[in-house]
Amino acid sequence: MKRKIMALIAISLTILCFSSCSGNNSSGSTEMSITAGEEVSEETGDTGNASDEEAEDSAIESEFAEDVEMEEETDLDLDLYFPDIPDKTDVQTSEEELTEEEIIDEDTSENPLMPVVDKVLSESEWPAMEEVTDPVIISDFFTLDPENANYRELIIMQCPMSASMSEIIIIDADDTESAKADLEARQTKAIETDAWYPHDQELAAASIVGTNGSYAYFIIGDNAAAAEESINDYFNNN
Repeated sequence: MKRKIMALIAISLTILCFSSCSGNNSSGSTEMSITAGEEVSEETGDTGNASDEEAEDSAIESEFAEDVEMEEETDLDLDLYFPDIPDKTDVQTSEEELTEEEIIDEDTSENPLMPVVDKVLSESEWPAMEEVTDPVIISDFFTLDPENANYRELIIMQCPMSASMSEIIIIDADDTESAKADLEARQTKAIETDAWYPHDQELAAASIVGTNGSYAYFIIGDNAAAAEESINDYFNNN
């Protein structure tokens, strides 16, 4: 009986040992499986991140390509629907050309008699003088015809805001005596109509009408005598 009990105990112990070994092997397998799974998961995660980055790059490239395509289509549409709109380069070139033309016009449009006036203004004291070019003013106020066929050149300088009457008129004429008569008519109007204040009346009364060669001139101002000397000096030496 005792032998049977001992045999059963031995068998039980053997079974328990095998069970323990099997359990340890299972845990090891489980740990190996978990480790392997983590590694696979990490590798999969890395692959997933790389795929996400590639997808983002593709999306950015696609968006950029669409923007470029839209810009090209916009340019095409502008050219198609607005063919008369000039290019910025063309506009800039036109402005530069216009500026050059304006400079040329300014250089060529200066009155040929202006150097005479410049000499007068530089050699005696005068207020700020302006050239009068409006044909209506020339006709109505100065009693001169700017289209007079006898006038080769005509220059009228005046200071409209001066406290004293100030005028310099020079005519280059085919018929100098006829031009002189026109300036005498201007002198008469200045004395009888345009001079309101006592000082202006004195200046008008002392105004000068003269000739030199083909030129006739009218001068009214505080330094009329000095201006006449400058005018005659210019004509005598040029």
